[in-house]
Amino acid sequence: MNTSDFREYLAFLRDLGATLDEITEVEQKKAEFVQTDDLEGLNECMKREQALSLTMRSCDQKRDAMLQMLGLQGVHLRELLNYAPAEYREETKKTVEQLCRQYALYRGAFEVARDTLECNLHQVEKILQAADPDTGAQMGYQEASPQLPSRMRTDFRA
Repeated sequence: MNTSDFREYLAFLRDLGATLDEITEVEQKKAEFVQTDDLEGLNECMKREQALSLTMRSCDQKRDAMLQMLGLQGVHLRELLNYAPAEYREETKKTVEQLCRQYALYRGAFEVARDTLECNLHQVEKILQAADPDTGAQMGYQEASPQLPSRMRTDFRA
């Protein structure tokens, strides 16, 4: 294994962490905008989220290529320390731990934003049904559990 390639992979992982920090911030802002009913801000967050999702897909492809180049395809991030050259073990440990923390923060922010969006969508459904129960019935709402028909539901997960 070429140690300069491994060093380059660690730099890539740090860059990936920076992207995770960015998308975490977007998720946090998205939740704030949903709570304050700021649709313009929410729309901007969702555009940024889409762009960052594309960046993450690109990173995933680059990661696969780098792992293959290093002969580590199929090696999970938490196992990387087992394959690190001796001179990069400490740096690898710190980088992996940091990236895992950043991912956990992202997942938490994502869950909060998703749950907040879902709660607000349920409120909108209830308001629509209360405003015009006949229209609600025509659109597929059920009395006990208002739901939008599948053609009107949106999955906000990226």
